[in-house]
Formats: sequence, C-alpha cells, structure tokens
Amino acid sequence: MESTLPPQSPTPARVGRGLSRFLFWTFAGLAVGAIGSLVVLRIVNNDPTPRLSPEAYYAALERWKAAAPPDYDIEVQVTGPQAAVYRVEVRGGQPIAALRNGQSLNQRRTFGTWSVPGMFSTMARDVDVVERRLTGRAKPGEVELILKAEFDPKYSFPRRYQRIEWGSRRGSDAVTVTWEVKEFRVRSE
Repeated sequence: MESTLPPQSPTPARVGRGLSRFLFWTFAGLAVGAIGSLVVLRIVNNDPTPRLSPEAYYAALERWKAAAPPDYDIEVQVTGPQAAVYRVEVRGGQPIAALRNGQSLNQRRTFGTWSVPGMFSTMARDVDVVERRLTGRAKPGEVELILKAEFDPKYSFPRRYQRIEWGSRRGSDAVTVTWEVKEFRVRSE
C-alpha cells in the first residue's frame, strides 16, 4: 500500500535556520571581500617615500649647498591640481631657461621655481608650517601637512617630494601634490 500523505512542507524552524545560514555566509563573504580589497588597495597605493622631518630637510639642504654643481639641467614632473612637466637649465648657479609642458616660461623671475634651490625654497615654506604645528604655534585655520621626501644620494637634490594637505580650504579632505625629478644632468661647459 502506498502512502497518500502529501509531501511535507518545511517547518518554520528549518526555514529560519536556512535563512540564518544564508545571511551568515553572505555577510562573511562580504566582510572577507572588503578586507581583501582594503589590503590590495594598501599594497597598490603604498608610497615608500619616507616622511620628511624638519631635521632631515635642513640636513639635505646643507648637503646640496656643499655638493651643488654650478651647471645642470633638470626635468621635474609635478602631479596634483596643477600637473605639469618642467625643464630648467642652470648655468653658473643661475637658471637661464625654463619650460612648462614644452612651452617657454616668459617671466625670468619664474625660471628658478623648479631649479633645485627653488624646490628647496618651496619645501622650506611647508617645513615651516610643520615646525609651527610641532611647537604649538600653528596659525588659526592653518592646514595640517604631511611631507615626504627622498633625496639624491650624491647631490642631495629632492628626487621625490610629496605634500599632503589635510583640511584644505579648497573643499576637499586632502590635496596631494607630488613632484619627481625625471632627469638631472650635470653639464660641464
């Protein structure tokens, strides 16, 4: 004799356990995926450039002054809000020509901005902001800066410099400007 009982429908307890398992594994998978994504992003975006302390800046500046060649050409790639590539020719310690994205700069006073002394001058303003914050003398509303730099081992010019500005007045959480020396050629004339 065959049973003519209708098939059993799942009990509410079994449905609840199945739903709980499904939700657990869904959230566990999402959590593992999110953590994995953060790890990958950290590895990909990790900038190995060392933090720049005021002491490291002043030491590099003194090394540059002691080793600076009088004649050199330099090419600097800048990334950030005003990205560009600059080329500067320095002869006798003075900038004599400068290009921005292949176009000549017309005002002679701007030639030195991307010479090595000009780069150190820009960094000096940033280091001053950091020093004021470290000593409790920050100006009201002054942004917080994180500075990173790597210097050439022979001449001590800033090979790579990164300036991260927190609390920007430009409406963003952080503004990063980076420059990297793509070419530094000492000229003997």
